[in-house]
Amino acid sequence: MKFQYLLKDPDFRVGNIDVQTVSRPKNYRHSFLGGREKHGFVYVVNGKMLDSFVGCSVDNLPSCKGELVFIPKGSRYTGAYMEENTVIKIIQFDILSGTLPEYLSHPVKLNLPNAFELVEAFFSPIENHTVYHPFYYLSCLYGLLWKIDESYSKLPHKYKKLQPALTEMVGNWNENRKVSYYAELCDMSETNFRRLFGEYMGMSPIDYRNDIRLINAKAMLQSGEYNVSEVAFESGFSNLSFFIRLYKKKYGHTPKQG
Repeated sequence: MKFQYLLKDPDFRVGNIDVQTVSRPKNYRHSFLGGREKHGFVYVVNGKMLDSFVGCSVDNLPSCKGELVFIPKGSRYTGAYMEENTVIKIIQFDILSGTLPEYLSHPVKLNLPNAFELVEAFFSPIENHTVYHPFYYLSCLYGLLWKIDESYSKLPHKYKKLQPALTEMVGNWNENRKVSYYAELCDMSETNFRRLFGEYMGMSPIDYRNDIRLINAKAMLQSGEYNVSEVAFESGFSNLSFFIRLYKKKYGHTPKQG
């Protein structure tokens, strides 16, 4: 028996991709008041950024280590590096035809727990022969856009009310907020919030936040700039033993092993 699947074409085509890593000192500023020339994803590897926009629904967009921001082509803004040795990775591209989804029509901090792995793929080709190969980078970009679309547009209607909490957890994963705080963001009682969250995510709100922390903790360890205690603290874990136990459970080895 033969099965045939008709696949829907994407609503847009991307091209002219370029990637770069930028490191700047504290208080260094840049300006795009003439308008950004390409669409851009900005991932903060280390430090903090603050972008201030002109003529946009978003005034200021802060971002810190482990966070991914999207800034559309044509955006007018200035940016400042808020900490010493701030390092960012930038992925820029053009839309050759069609338009991006509505949620990428304005500057936005993206709710994407595995942002580090998706961004790092652009900078660490799997095999040497893929370096500079256009198909490789196209696949990375479409993969990133696919995961973002899954996160933003595929949330079932029943669970849409969880979006404020999900966004907050991803955007501020190192803050020790109580579950009641996330429930209030969603305008729900804590009991109903816990029930709906567990039903959708298959885990508790705190377990989900810890998972995001562990993903970012691994990235920090791989940077070589932090020891285990510093990573635990920066990730929001006040108990080092607890952090090590969770890390080993997720990755199969201790933080010291990478």
